[in-house]
Amino acid sequence: KSWMLSMEEIIKNFSIPDADIHDDFRLFLSSMPAPFFPVSVLQNGIKVTSEPPKGLRSNLRRAFGELTKGDFEDHILKADWCKIVFGICFFHAVVLERRKFGPLAFNIPYEFADSDRECAIDNFKLFTADGELPWDALQFITAEITYGGRVTDAWDQRVLKVVLERFFQPASLEPGYLYCSSDLYHPLETISLENYKDYIEELPIIDPPEIFDMYQNANISFQKKESMFMVNTILEVQPRLVSVGGGKSSDDIVFELADVMLTKLPEKLDIDTALAEMFEPDDKGRINSLSTVLSQEVSRFNKLLSVIISSLLNIKKAIKGLAVMSESLEAIFNSMLGNIVPDEWANAAYPSLKPLGSWVKDLELRLQFIGRWMEYGQPKSYWMSGFFFPQGFITGALQNFARKYDVPIDALKFRFNVLPGPHYREQADVAAAETADQPFDDSAYDMPEDGVLIHGLYLDSASWDDEKNLLGDARFGVMNPPMPIMHLLPDPDYVEESEGQYDCPLYKTGERAGTLSTTGHSTNFVIKCFLPTDMTREHWIGKGTALLCQLNQ
Repeated sequence: KSWMLSMEEIIKNFSIPDADIHDDFRLFLSSMPAPFFPVSVLQNGIKVTSEPPKGLRSNLRRAFGELTKGDFEDHILKADWCKIVFGICFFHAVVLERRKFGPLAFNIPYEFADSDRECAIDNFKLFTADGELPWDALQFITAEITYGGRVTDAWDQRVLKVVLERFFQPASLEPGYLYCSSDLYHPLETISLENYKDYIEELPIIDPPEIFDMYQNANISFQKKESMFMVNTILEVQPRLVSVGGGKSSDDIVFELADVMLTKLPEKLDIDTALAEMFEPDDKGRINSLSTVLSQEVSRFNKLLSVIISSLLNIKKAIKGLAVMSESLEAIFNSMLGNIVPDEWANAAYPSLKPLGSWVKDLELRLQFIGRWMEYGQPKSYWMSGFFFPQGFITGALQNFARKYDVPIDALKFRFNVLPGPHYREQADVAAAETADQPFDDSAYDMPEDGVLIHGLYLDSASWDDEKNLLGDARFGVMNPPMPIMHLLPDPDYVEESEGQYDCPLYKTGERAGTLSTTGHSTNFVIKCFLPTDMTREHWIGKGTALLCQLNQ
């Protein structure tokens, strides 16, 4: 990265009129996609990119076009070898195409290359030269090294293993084995390379979500993502309009928007007005840990409010001509005009993918939640999505239990019990009732003696079966159904069960990816929730099932 400026200067010197350049001189540069690559070099050169083909059929056609008849047909394992090679080629095509589903497939879009597939096949040749198939070794090398070497997220690593197992396991060599619920995708009972090529040509052009182990909703998510990308691209190239006739100008729109936001948002949250009994120390002089969490949340929200209000006041002055429209203010102006959260606010705020209008409404709900907590004390159920830093709230709940029963906090794990009923609680409904000075009806459940109740979570690529009180398959067209109220109960003796539970990751946003922290998890990751299910955990891992604190809209 540090050499890019020097390289740009060297290449600029090639175009100086008196530069002594040989007629046959050519410069070839190869690079992975990088945001810091000099733009001038790209603009003045001829660009050639190599990308994998779109679709499973095209990808398999390319892979089998590179195979020779001898490498494919002349092996001691005969038909089993052909199935293994076909399986790994199919696996390679699937992991490439899964990326189009975004975070449902992998938290991070990895750039798997043809060299990974070739390396995997070479490893298989080496390990099967004597006619034996060491499955454990081959699966480990493929999932953890050949392909897994590119994977940096622990949750993506387990997805990769589950996907590989569908295409590369002892059962895949049995007659009649299917790669998915559709009978279109399967290995052949032949050693002929040409037969496999003919089979590939008969595969459908449009890939069904079943082969990716996805629900139909995954296709809807993909299409929405593509549409939003196109709309955002169009918005970025839109000129700044000046009003003609009776229409409002861009300045008028932003000025009115700033006015509305200033009337809706408080200047600050005053922790000194909070209920005094929440901060009374116990007999050992310790303040309730959740009260400490409240103080920290108030401090974070006040910093955010300071940034927002200051920039809104400055933007109004700049529009009136009373202040200079600086580069940062112009960026805020353009973002507000495009219904996008300004970068300056996003950097001071919690992670969110919402557009500006929804973001401001969400911020109002968060401030109201914290304000009511300060005024009336601990709520019966906590709005998990309303926290600036939900990991701090989780630690506070564990610390309260550890202090009460004198157990080490490191020995505690949560039991995740969904309240029978089940019971749902939407924060917007709670806020509406509180605004109208009417108590929200939550008499169906009580505040627990130990642990905390939480609400406000959403399921991604799944639904909740109210009758069985279990995790259930996603319903068509229902993208992110709400999760019922859960009781997080600390337990020093809790042992994770291998069956009947799915260890479901909870993320702050639907993007899932974040910065890799010192814990080995993404900063977007909150906690691992164990949800009851009557299906295997591999079923949910392949579908990318997760819990989210907030939606994109």
